[in-house]
Amino acid sequence: MARKLYTLTEKQLRKAAESPAVEMPSDDEFKAAWKKSHHGKPAGWGMGKAAWIKRQMKNDPEYVRGLWQGMVDQANGLDYSEERNESVYNLGYYRGYTEYESNRNGWDAATRERFDAEYVN
Repeated sequence: MARKLYTLTEKQLRKAAESPAVEMPSDDEFKAAWKKSHHGKPAGWGMGKAAWIKRQMKNDPEYVRGLWQGMVDQANGLDYSEERNESVYNLGYYRGYTEYESNRNGWDAATRERFDAEYVN
Protein backbone atom coordinates (compact mmCIF):
# COMPACT_ATOMS: atom_id res chain seq x y z
CA MET A 1 0.00 0.00 0.00
CA ALA A 2 1.38 3.40 -0.96
CA ARG A 3 1.55 5.95 1.83
CA LYS A 4 -0.65 8.99 1.29
CA LEU A 5 0.97 12.31 2.12
CA TYR A 6 -0.98 15.20 3.59
CA THR A 7 -0.71 18.55 1.83
CA LEU A 8 -1.48 21.79 3.62
CA THR A 9 -4.56 23.66 2.49
CA GLU A 10 -4.44 27.24 1.23
CA LYS A 11 -6.10 28.40 4.44
CA GLN A 12 -3.45 26.67 6.58
CA LEU A 13 -0.63 28.18 4.53
CA ARG A 14 -2.20 31.65 4.70
CA LYS A 15 -2.69 31.35 8.47
CA ALA A 16 0.96 30.38 8.92
CA ALA A 17 2.13 33.31 6.82
CA GLU A 18 -0.04 35.79 8.73
CA SER A 19 0.90 34.61 12.23
CA PRO A 20 3.43 36.85 13.96
CA ALA A 21 6.78 35.38 14.95
CA VAL A 22 6.98 35.27 18.74
CA GLU A 23 10.27 34.80 20.53
CA MET A 24 10.18 32.27 23.33
CA PRO A 25 10.87 33.80 26.75
CA SER A 26 13.55 32.37 28.99
CA ASP A 27 12.53 30.26 31.96
CA ASP A 28 13.18 33.16 34.32
CA GLU A 29 11.06 35.55 32.25
CA PHE A 30 8.25 33.02 32.03
CA LYS A 31 8.41 32.31 35.78
CA ALA A 32 8.23 36.01 36.57
CA ALA A 33 5.21 36.52 34.30
CA TRP A 34 3.57 33.39 35.72
CA LYS A 35 4.05 34.54 39.32
CA LYS A 36 2.65 37.96 38.48
CA SER A 37 -0.51 36.49 36.97
CA HIS A 38 -0.93 33.83 39.71
CA HIS A 39 -0.75 35.95 42.87
CA GLY A 40 2.98 35.43 43.41
CA LYS A 41 2.85 31.63 43.31
CA PRO A 42 5.34 29.89 40.99
CA ALA A 43 3.61 26.47 41.12
CA GLY A 44 2.55 25.24 37.69
CA TRP A 45 4.78 27.47 35.58
CA GLY A 46 6.29 24.48 33.72
CA MET A 47 2.90 23.22 32.62
CA GLY A 48 1.93 26.76 31.71
CA LYS A 49 5.04 27.09 29.55
CA ALA A 50 4.29 23.79 27.81
CA ALA A 51 0.76 25.00 27.04
CA TRP A 52 2.16 28.32 25.78
CA ILE A 53 4.54 26.48 23.43
CA LYS A 54 1.69 24.34 22.03
CA ARG A 55 -0.39 27.47 21.38
CA GLN A 56 2.53 29.06 19.52
CA MET A 57 3.08 25.97 17.36
CA LYS A 58 -0.51 25.70 16.11
CA ASN A 59 0.31 28.03 13.21
CA ASP A 60 3.71 26.51 12.40
CA PRO A 61 3.33 24.82 9.00
CA GLU A 62 5.59 21.89 9.94
CA TYR A 63 3.63 21.21 13.13
CA VAL A 64 0.32 21.30 11.23
CA ARG A 65 1.73 19.08 8.47
CA GLY A 66 2.93 16.57 11.08
CA LEU A 67 -0.39 16.69 12.93
CA TRP A 68 -2.42 15.86 9.83
CA GLN A 69 0.11 13.33 8.50
CA GLY A 70 -0.14 11.48 11.80
CA MET A 71 -3.92 11.36 11.45
CA VAL A 72 -3.65 10.13 7.84
CA ASP A 73 -1.20 7.38 8.83
CA GLN A 74 -3.33 6.27 11.79
CA ALA A 75 -6.49 6.23 9.62
CA ASN A 76 -4.73 3.98 7.11
CA GLY A 77 -3.43 1.62 9.80
CA LEU A 78 0.25 2.40 9.28
CA ASP A 79 2.77 2.04 12.07
CA TYR A 80 3.93 5.10 13.98
CA SER A 81 7.15 6.57 12.59
CA GLU A 82 9.29 9.63 13.22
CA GLU A 83 10.93 10.17 9.87
CA ARG A 84 12.11 13.75 10.32
CA ASN A 85 14.69 15.39 12.54
CA GLU A 86 12.48 18.40 13.22
CA SER A 87 10.99 18.16 16.70
CA VAL A 88 8.12 20.49 15.73
CA TYR A 89 6.98 18.12 12.97
CA ASN A 90 7.46 15.06 15.20
CA LEU A 91 5.40 16.55 18.03
CA GLY A 92 2.61 17.31 15.59
CA TYR A 93 2.86 13.81 14.13
CA TYR A 94 2.74 12.23 17.58
CA ARG A 95 -0.31 14.23 18.63
CA GLY A 96 -2.10 13.58 15.35
CA TYR A 97 -1.35 9.87 15.45
CA THR A 98 -2.29 9.30 19.09
CA GLU A 99 -5.30 11.63 19.21
CA TYR A 100 -6.82 10.64 15.85
CA GLU A 101 -9.85 8.76 17.20
CA SER A 102 -10.69 11.50 19.68
CA ASN A 103 -10.32 14.21 17.03
CA ARG A 104 -12.38 12.25 14.51
CA ASN A 105 -15.25 11.97 17.00
CA GLY A 106 -15.36 15.77 17.13
CA TRP A 107 -15.66 16.24 13.37
CA ASP A 108 -19.00 16.72 11.66
CA ALA A 109 -20.18 14.16 9.09
CA ALA A 110 -19.11 16.25 6.09
CA THR A 111 -15.55 16.62 7.42
CA ARG A 112 -15.29 12.87 8.10
CA GLU A 113 -16.50 12.08 4.57
CA ARG A 114 -14.11 14.58 2.99
CA PHE A 115 -11.14 13.25 4.99
CA ASP A 116 -11.98 9.62 4.20
CA ALA A 117 -12.48 10.33 0.50
CA GLU A 118 -9.16 12.11 0.15
CA TYR A 119 -6.82 10.31 2.57
CA VAL A 120 -8.18 6.91 3.64
CA ASN A 121 -7.68 3.88 1.40
